[in-house]
Amino acid sequence: MTSTTTAALPPASPSTTPAGPRLARSNTDKKIAGVAAGLAEHTGVDAVLWRVAFVALTLAGGGTGILVYGLLWLLMPAPETRG
Repeated sequence: MTSTTTAALPPASPSTTPAGPRLARSNTDKKIAGVAAGLAEHTGVDAVLWRVAFVALTLAGGGTGILVYGLLWLLMPAPETRG
């Protein structure tokens, strides 16, 4: 008979990595509503690339970029005011 041994896995530890920035519209780097800048802060991708993606989606997708931007504007929480 052969026995199979499994390596003991270390116990799961609580999340040690800090959470990234909360997904919210930006109030400092906004051109229209702060959606692209909010996505940029959350993902680490430059806001200009998000804006270009929305324009490309609008042109190639028959206006879909405007719809997606509008939905994100409505669904993304407003930025927290500090002060």
